[in-house]
Amino acid sequence: MSDPNKVLQEPHTRSWQRALSLGFVGLVLGLTVAAALIFWHSRQVAPLVDVFLAARAPLLQHRAERGAWPPDFDLSAPPEAVLPYSYAPVRAALTAAGVPGRWRFEAGAAGGAAVVFRPAAWNEEVRRVLVSVDRRLDDGKPSAGLFCVGTDHAVLTLKAD
Repeated sequence: MSDPNKVLQEPHTRSWQRALSLGFVGLVLGLTVAAALIFWHSRQVAPLVDVFLAARAPLLQHRAERGAWPPDFDLSAPPEAVLPYSYAPVRAALTAAGVPGRWRFEAGAAGGAAVVFRPAAWNEEVRRVLVSVDRRLDDGKPSAGLFCVGTDHAVLTLKAD
């Protein structure tokens, strides 16, 4: 029992030990939150990267074998001319894409043929995800390179050479 004549008692643990343990708990908590945010962001970016990469292969194969790009089309409803070029991965990637929107191939896009994505709702979060897609696919500069992020869409330019 404590001595009633003592006004202040010696703490059971030293203050530096307590501060160190609280600091460690704070550090672990901060790292856990940061890891969760990175994981969540990565889960949004990866499916979009998969769609762009999956769509690129059959379109480039079509161009290489037939000497011309296929006509403009919605990626969810490809023309018969594109189907022989391993189009199943594109359908699977479209199903898994986490951001709703419209995916198109445009043969006459500015700068050459392109896969164009127009999100259903454009906001800062969608733009941030598309800039991360640019970092994975291209140079990380959303206004330049083969992958560009516009004001309401994203474009992956396809080069046949």
